[in-house]
Amino acid sequence: MKTHDKTRLVSYSIAALSLFTRATSIKGRCIKRQIPIRNNGAVAILLGLVVGTAWLASAQFDPSAQFSPTANPNGVWTYGYESVPIGSPFNLLTLPIPLPSVPGPVVDSWQSPSFGAVGVFHNGTAAAQSLTIGSETSLFNSGMLAMHAGPNDEYGMVEFTAPANGIYTIQGTFEGIDTAGTASTVYLLHNNVVVATGNVLGFGPISDVPLASGPFLLNFGDTLAYAVGGGPFNSMTALINAQVAAVAVPEPSPYVLLGLALVPLAAPGGFARKRKAVIA
Repeated sequence: MKTHDKTRLVSYSIAALSLFTRATSIKGRCIKRQIPIRNNGAVAILLGLVVGTAWLASAQFDPSAQFSPTANPNGVWTYGYESVPIGSPFNLLTLPIPLPSVPGPVVDSWQSPSFGAVGVFHNGTAAAQSLTIGSETSLFNSGMLAMHAGPNDEYGMVEFTAPANGIYTIQGTFEGIDTAGTASTVYLLHNNVVVATGNVLGFGPISDVPLASGPFLLNFGDTLAYAVGGGPFNSMTALINAQVAAVAVPEPSPYVLLGLALVPLAAPGGFARKRKAVIA
């Protein structure tokens, strides 16, 4: 534990203990008495819960900013696909393919050797890139992440895996980037179950479909995901302003333990009821 965290823990411990004593002055002498539980049971419970939950770390995970063209899985992110219907087994995309683009040099992608263009795509350059796959041309802004359905409507997916138990939310805006007009169905999933869906029609911001869901209480290894596919169209669909946010992940654990330790003080017999004066 960092030194400043230890210092704060000691400070809060002292403050906590001070709630359970009171000082009075009798003929110039300071008398410290413990407050009986009937007067501070509610305070003990409240303090235990506050201290136990006050030290919670928040974190944001961005699939575009954290995209990797060389590793899959990549930290908390995995690039994959599912066959129809959605909720089928998740499959890893195994081919990292840099695709020539204009003005270049490339748009990175993860694809499947079995389903051609189904995959996840990312423009890691500082310039907008035009990418042509077959008869479809898509315009990728700098840093843009996109998904493409497969020839049999397979779902292109970007999946988040919880790195720790906690409370998480998921959000993102799906946007059509096929210059001829995108038509696609998009989804958010929690543990491979659809929690939000929408339809993207058109090109650019006028086609935007924002989706958000949560909060979810996730255990380590649980998943949230973005998906595109399932319909008769295979248009390229971007995911912008996307974020999985961990809004409550315990860190560091000693604070939680301290909070839990204070709660039993409210239980009958759990707090000393001595009224014996202690001469300071």
